Amino acid sequence: MTDSEEDSPRLLDEDGRLFGLVNIVDVLVVLLVLAVVVAGVVLLFPSGSGKTDTRYVTLDLGDQPNYLAEAISPGDEWTPDRTSDSVTITDVYRVNNGTGTNVLARAAVNGTQVEPEGPAEEPIFEFRGNPLRTGQTFNIVTSEYEVEGAVTRVETDGETLSVTNSEIVLETNLTSATASEIDVGDQFTAGGTTFAQVRSLELFPETEGSNAQYALVGVTARTIERDGAQHLGDTRVAVGQSLTFGGNGYSFGAEIIEHGTSNLTTESRQLVVQKEVPTTVANDIAVGDQFNVNSNPVVTVSSVTVYPTASPDTRRVVLGVSAKVRTTGEEILFGDRQLRVGSQLPIQTDNYNIQTEIIRRGSSDEPGSPTTQAVTVQLKNIPPERANSLTAGMTEESRDRTTAEVQNVTTQPAEVILESESGEIFLREHPQNKDVELTVDLSVRELEDGTVRFRGETLRVGQALSLELGPLTINSKVIGFEE
Repeated sequence: MTDSEEDSPRLLDEDGRLFGLVNIVDVLVVLLVLAVVVAGVVLLFPSGSGKTDTRYVTLDLGDQPNYLAEAISPGDEWTPDRTSDSVTITDVYRVNNGTGTNVLARAAVNGTQVEPEGPAEEPIFEFRGNPLRTGQTFNIVTSEYEVEGAVTRVETDGETLSVTNSEIVLETNLTSATASEIDVGDQFTAGGTTFAQVRSLELFPETEGSNAQYALVGVTARTIERDGAQHLGDTRVAVGQSLTFGGNGYSFGAEIIEHGTSNLTTESRQLVVQKEVPTTVANDIAVGDQFNVNSNPVVTVSSVTVYPTASPDTRRVVLGVSAKVRTTGEEILFGDRQLRVGSQLPIQTDNYNIQTEIIRRGSSDEPGSPTTQAVTVQLKNIPPERANSLTAGMTEESRDRTTAEVQNVTTQPAEVILESESGEIFLREHPQNKDVELTVDLSVRELEDGTVRFRGETLRVGQALSLELGPLTINSKVIGFEE
C-alpha cells in the first residue's frame, strides 16, 4: 500500500465509524427513527394534497335512556386519539316517546379534504382516514357518555337542525285519570326542551262498556325534516300515524286525524231523542239540563215532552237537545260514535243517566207537523161501573199539555160467546158488562208520508192504546180513524 492510500480516509475505520466520525450503528438508529416519524406524518396526513376542512352532519342517535339523552348537549366535543380530527355537537333535537327519548344531533366534523388524483373525480372528505358518507355508523365518545348513531346527512354548512312547528289534531281514548289531568297549555319536554304543547282539547263521554273517554287533542309540535317529510322523533307526521306523548304525570297514545291545524272544528248540532224511563226519572228531566264532561257541556236539553205509557210507572220522554259534534264527510260524530237516526246518545246529569235513541237530526222539534187526529177506540166486556165512569170531556194531561180528549162515548151490552152441552155456539148479551166505544181527539204529529205519530210512536188501526184519563187508566184498541 502506498503512502497516499494510507493517508486517504476510509469509509469505515477499525472501530466501525463512518469516515472515522460516526458509528455505523448510530446512523442506522437515526434512520429508523426518521422512518417512524415520516410514517406517523403519513398516518395523520394521508395525502400530500389534503387540507383541513369541516363538514356538518346529522346523526340519528335513536332511542336513548332519558338520563343519556339529557346529557347530550351542544358544545360536547370528541377528539379521537392519535389524530387531529374532532367532532363537536352543535344542535340537539329530542322527543320523549313514552319509552325513552329519541335523539337527533347536528355536529361539526373536522377532518381532511383529499383532492382527487384525476380531474374528473370529486374531492373526498375523510374523518380518521376514512371517507365520511351518509348511512355509516358513527361513534361519539366524550368524558360523560358514549353513543352510536347513523349519519343521515353530510353538508358543507349548517350548525342547526331543520326544526319547524307542525300543527296536528289527535284522537285518543284516555283513562279517567288521564282525562282529569290533561289540559290546554300542557307541555311535553325531553332533556329540558319542550317538543310539544296542547293547544285545544275536547273530551267526550266514555263509550258504553268502556272505562276510557274519547278525546280530541290539538297539538303544536317541534318536528324535523327527514326524507322530505316532517317527523316527530322517528315518526312521520301524517294522517293515520300513531304517536305517544308522555310527561306531566301521564302518557297516552294517539292517532293523527288532521295535519296543518291544531284547532278543533266541533259544532253544536240539534237532535231529537226519546227514551222510556221510570216516572221518577221523567220528573227529574228539565229544560237546561247539561251533560258535562270535565266541566264542559257536550249535551244540553232544550225541550222536554213527557208521554204516558201502558205502565203508570213508566214514561216516554222526547227531548230536543243540542250535542257537541264534529263532521267528517257525511258522518256526524259524537266523540267516536256516529250519530244516525236510531243510534244512541247518552245523557248524564247529577240526577239521571240514560241512553236515548235519536229519532231526528237537524232540529230539536219532534218529527212531523202537530195536528189533531180523531180515532175510535174500543173497550170490550168491562164492568158497568167502569163503563159508567167514562164520559165526554175526559182528558189525558202530561206536564200541562193535553194529549187526548174524549169527545163521545157509546155504550152497549157486551156480547159473550156461550157453548151449550151439545157443543152448539151462541152469541148472547152479557147480563152486566158493557162494550164501550170512545171517540177521542189525539194530539199527534203527521209526517210527510202521511204517517201519524202519537206520544212518540206510530199510530195504526188495530194496535193497543192505553190512555190515562185523570185517575182512570184504560186499555183500549184502535178500531178506526175519523176524518
